[in-house]
Amino acid sequence: MDNKKPREQWSGRLGFVLATAGSAVGLGNIMKFPYMTGQNGGAAFLFTYIIVMLVIGIGMLLCDFLIGRNGKANAVASYRKLLGNNHFTWMGYLGIFSAMLALAYYAVFGGWMLHYIINSFTTLAHIDPGDVGGFFGGFVSAVWGPIIGTLVFLALTVVIVCGGVKKGIEKASKFMMPALIIILVILIFRAVTLPGAAEGIKYYLKPDLSKITLPVIAAAVGQCFFSLNVGTTGMVNYGSYLSDDEDVFKSTMQVAFTDFGVAFFAGLIIIPSAFAFSIDVGSGPSLLFVTMPSLFAQLPAGGFFCFLFFVLLLFASLTSSVSILEIFVPYVTESFPKAFNRTKASILGGVICLVLGIPVSLSFGIWGDVRILGQDIFSLYDNFICIFAYPLIALCTAIIVGWVWGRKNAMNAVTNEGRLGHKKIYDVWFFLVKFVCPVLLLVVLITGLRGFIGSF
Repeated sequence: MDNKKPREQWSGRLGFVLATAGSAVGLGNIMKFPYMTGQNGGAAFLFTYIIVMLVIGIGMLLCDFLIGRNGKANAVASYRKLLGNNHFTWMGYLGIFSAMLALAYYAVFGGWMLHYIINSFTTLAHIDPGDVGGFFGGFVSAVWGPIIGTLVFLALTVVIVCGGVKKGIEKASKFMMPALIIILVILIFRAVTLPGAAEGIKYYLKPDLSKITLPVIAAAVGQCFFSLNVGTTGMVNYGSYLSDDEDVFKSTMQVAFTDFGVAFFAGLIIIPSAFAFSIDVGSGPSLLFVTMPSLFAQLPAGGFFCFLFFVLLLFASLTSSVSILEIFVPYVTESFPKAFNRTKASILGGVICLVLGIPVSLSFGIWGDVRILGQDIFSLYDNFICIFAYPLIALCTAIIVGWVWGRKNAMNAVTNEGRLGHKKIYDVWFFLVKFVCPVLLLVVLITGLRGFIGSF
């Protein structure tokens, strides 16, 4: 008799889409997308990003979901089941290791957000805009404040994951994703009504096609995969909770457009605001933690808008951090069922990430001069993940689905054994996955590695 506990499933498409979109929505959408747009020609980058998402991003996201649903298990076991051997299980292990590194620095940023939320109505409500940089630098360079913030953020993540798929991840996402959209709409209305915002709106929405160059296309490809969590194996895990009757293609489209919508709205907040106050829209991550509070400090009810913005960012980060920890938890519970239940595995993952996160936090302060392979600790984590691990996993996923799993198996999976229509759409999807995606991903991987090696 098989006494194995049945695997949890999403309660329906809405729960899956909100949870998965929440997984994809995070710092990549709200922090990175606006300044990447600013650095790469404004609307030209936005236009290119949309094309890349439609041609490549959605197809690769669909691959991850199909591999997970086919496996009905953690990523390592799903790769093993897909091919009937252990040849590609290393992708699952690489995904787990990368997830721990990613959550380590995600939690550090989460601690910063908590600090900004707490100070929204006090220090940040009355601070001189020119002093925001000092406020930011003073906090992140301290020892205990950021570490305590990291601990609290990880604790919130662990509590949600402990609840499981329906009662934890799905329930939290059903609250946080709609709340996130509401806050975005409020902030958009404030941003586009600022004096001088019209130039920013024009820069963001009216493309100059002459600015679309190969570097812009490469940047759009990298940002698309980073934003959709393609290559993280996290979407393989989320796909493993899907029922065999789910129309995965339709769900994938909904997830991708929700993810893009949040990124688009974030740009519509930050870019017009930056133009209104003559701030460089390509100034990088500081656009978030220094520039945005500087903007709020110059607005009526600035403390309120600052509070809303960082609550929004916290929600987006939590939904992503939950999906990252979920890469680790099912592997542990399914590989060592007698030793670990979901709660124990979640706590273990949280502790590991705290240990890995402390050096990241200190790298912004007393360990700022520490270099490993020529990189500070945060950059080492981030470059390993974004330049090597995720592009490599995504490249191998395209090869597995297109060339190893093969057309017949892939088409049976995406059409639910022929029960769904739209065959021409699926033909286009398989062609892109087999021929286009591997080439573009190989270019992204080689370009990233060349840049990393050239930095020594």
